[in-house]
Amino acid sequence: MSDPHMLEGKRAVIFGAGGSIGAAVASECAAEGAEVFLAGRTRSNVDAVAQRIGKAGHRAHAAVIDALDDAAVNTYVDRLVGDAGQIDAKEVGRVAADLVQEEWTCRRVMRLRASFA
Repeated sequence: MSDPHMLEGKRAVIFGAGGSIGAAVASECAAEGAEVFLAGRTRSNVDAVAQRIGKAGHRAHAAVIDALDDAAVNTYVDRLVGDAGQIDAKEVGRVAADLVQEEWTCRRVMRLRASFA
Protein backbone atom coordinates (compact mmCIF):
# COMPACT_ATOMS: atom_id res chain seq x y z
CA MET A 1 0.00 0.00 0.00
CA SER A 2 1.32 3.44 -0.86
CA ASP A 3 1.91 6.30 1.54
CA PRO A 4 -0.26 9.19 0.25
CA HIS A 5 2.29 11.74 1.48
CA MET A 6 5.62 10.05 0.68
CA LEU A 7 6.20 12.17 -2.45
CA GLU A 8 4.15 15.21 -1.42
CA GLY A 9 5.53 18.36 -3.05
CA LYS A 10 7.85 16.39 -5.36
CA ARG A 11 7.87 16.41 -9.16
CA ALA A 12 8.57 13.25 -11.13
CA VAL A 13 9.14 12.72 -14.85
CA ILE A 14 8.23 9.25 -16.07
CA PHE A 15 9.34 8.28 -19.56
CA GLY A 16 7.46 5.41 -21.16
CA ALA A 17 4.37 6.50 -19.23
CA GLY A 18 2.04 5.31 -22.00
CA GLY A 19 3.02 1.68 -21.44
CA SER A 20 1.76 -0.55 -18.68
CA ILE A 21 4.83 -0.32 -16.42
CA GLY A 22 5.28 3.42 -16.90
CA ALA A 23 1.57 4.01 -16.31
CA ALA A 24 1.69 1.99 -13.09
CA VAL A 25 4.76 3.91 -11.89
CA ALA A 26 3.12 7.24 -12.74
CA SER A 27 -0.09 6.27 -10.95
CA GLU A 28 1.81 5.16 -7.85
CA CYS A 29 3.92 8.34 -7.77
CA ALA A 30 0.78 10.45 -8.09
CA ALA A 31 -0.98 8.44 -5.38
CA GLU A 32 1.99 9.15 -3.11
CA GLY A 33 1.61 12.89 -3.70
CA ALA A 34 3.95 13.70 -6.61
CA GLU A 35 3.05 15.97 -9.47
CA VAL A 36 3.81 13.74 -12.46
CA PHE A 37 5.07 14.67 -15.89
CA LEU A 38 4.28 11.83 -18.27
CA ALA A 39 6.26 11.29 -21.44
CA GLY A 40 5.69 8.64 -24.06
CA ARG A 41 5.74 8.05 -27.79
CA THR A 42 1.99 7.62 -28.32
CA ARG A 43 -0.19 10.66 -27.59
CA SER A 44 -3.40 8.70 -26.97
CA ASN A 45 -1.74 6.38 -24.43
CA VAL A 46 -0.03 9.17 -22.47
CA ASP A 47 -3.20 11.29 -22.51
CA ALA A 48 -5.26 8.35 -21.22
CA VAL A 49 -2.86 7.82 -18.30
CA ALA A 50 -2.91 11.55 -17.48
CA GLN A 51 -6.73 11.54 -17.53
CA ARG A 52 -6.91 8.54 -15.17
CA ILE A 53 -4.50 10.20 -12.76
CA GLY A 54 -6.41 13.48 -12.98
CA LYS A 55 -9.74 11.77 -12.32
CA ALA A 56 -8.19 10.31 -9.16
CA GLY A 57 -7.56 13.87 -7.99
CA HIS A 58 -3.85 14.10 -8.74
CA ARG A 59 -1.77 16.41 -10.97
CA ALA A 60 -0.50 14.92 -14.24
CA HIS A 61 0.88 16.48 -17.42
CA ALA A 62 1.31 14.59 -20.71
CA ALA A 63 3.86 15.05 -23.50
CA VAL A 64 4.95 13.09 -26.55
CA ILE A 65 8.67 12.37 -26.09
CA ASP A 66 10.78 9.43 -27.26
CA ALA A 67 13.05 8.40 -24.37
CA LEU A 68 15.65 7.14 -26.84
CA ASP A 69 16.07 10.61 -28.34
CA ASP A 70 18.67 12.26 -26.09
CA ALA A 71 18.10 15.73 -27.52
CA ALA A 72 14.33 15.51 -27.02
CA VAL A 73 14.74 14.17 -23.47
CA ASN A 74 17.23 16.89 -22.54
CA THR A 75 15.09 19.65 -24.06
CA TYR A 76 11.98 18.37 -22.26
CA VAL A 77 13.69 18.06 -18.88
CA ASP A 78 15.37 21.48 -19.28
CA ARG A 79 11.99 23.02 -20.12
CA LEU A 80 10.35 21.39 -17.11
CA VAL A 81 13.10 22.58 -14.78
CA GLY A 82 12.74 26.09 -16.21
CA ASP A 83 8.94 26.09 -15.97
CA ALA A 84 8.31 24.06 -12.83
CA GLY A 85 11.53 24.45 -10.90
CA GLN A 86 13.18 21.35 -9.54
CA ILE A 87 12.49 17.91 -10.97
CA ASP A 88 12.97 15.44 -8.14
CA ALA A 89 12.99 12.16 -10.07
CA LYS A 90 13.25 10.89 -13.63
CA GLU A 91 13.47 7.41 -15.07
CA VAL A 92 12.20 5.14 -17.82
CA GLY A 93 9.33 3.05 -16.55
CA ARG A 94 10.20 3.61 -12.88
CA VAL A 95 11.54 6.37 -10.64
CA ALA A 96 15.08 6.94 -9.41
CA ALA A 97 16.28 10.21 -7.93
CA ASP A 98 19.09 12.43 -9.21
CA LEU A 99 20.46 10.42 -12.13
CA VAL A 100 23.39 11.90 -14.00
CA GLN A 101 23.34 11.78 -17.81
CA GLU A 102 25.84 8.90 -18.05
CA GLU A 103 23.87 6.73 -15.64
CA TRP A 104 20.61 7.66 -17.40
CA THR A 105 22.04 6.62 -20.78
CA CYS A 106 23.57 3.45 -19.37
CA ARG A 107 20.26 2.35 -17.83
CA ARG A 108 18.37 2.95 -21.07
CA VAL A 109 20.91 0.96 -23.08
CA MET A 110 20.90 -1.88 -20.53
CA ARG A 111 17.09 -2.08 -20.64
CA LEU A 112 17.12 -2.08 -24.42
CA ARG A 113 19.69 -4.86 -24.57
CA ALA A 114 17.87 -6.88 -21.91
CA SER A 115 14.68 -6.67 -23.96
CA PHE A 116 16.35 -8.52 -26.82
CA ALA A 117 18.42 -11.02 -24.81
